[in-house]
Amino acid sequence: MANKKNNSGRNFLLLNYFKPSIYLRSYKKINLNSLKNSGIKVILCDLDNTLIGWNQRVPNADIMNFVKNVKENGFEFVLFSNNIRSRVQNFAKKAGIENYFWDCKKPLLGKMKIVKKLLPFDDSEIIMIGDQLITDILVANRAHIKSILVSPISKINEDSKIVRFLENFIYKSLSQKNILQEGFYTEGELGGNYEIL
Repeated sequence: MANKKNNSGRNFLLLNYFKPSIYLRSYKKINLNSLKNSGIKVILCDLDNTLIGWNQRVPNADIMNFVKNVKENGFEFVLFSNNIRSRVQNFAKKAGIENYFWDCKKPLLGKMKIVKKLLPFDDSEIIMIGDQLITDILVANRAHIKSILVSPISKINEDSKIVRFLENFIYKSLSQKNILQEGFYTEGELGGNYEIL
């Protein structure tokens, strides 16, 4: 009986590694004023299926406005992607993003440690935006920074079947423990204040 309880507690703790601070439908729903009021100064952002679909190449007007607003609000904006250099670099240049990292190998912490050395901010001042629990949210929690989970732009992507299976399994497990339910967003409309966990 004690073993069962221990395993249940351990599983609950492990699932917390996949829990985002905020869960939104899209990056367009992000309230920058609320992030600023919470002390956030650096926004790390995934690329594929977070800002654009995995098969798109060029930033659209919504993305350009988002990047512009982020900068005008005084945040450091960093593209933080697992994709290859040419894709990330080309997108960053077209979107006017100066800080970008490719081949980040999320959820490993190697590139995250480099970012933290280059940008002299406290962990409490950094937030990661991404569409995947097992890469973006896990790396954020492992790095002790806050995170925003957004719904993927496209459900059909390059991810392997294993990645998709794991994502679905984790969503189901989080839902069973009432930690996170897919589609039940933290804030439905832009303008609300977030209670960052």
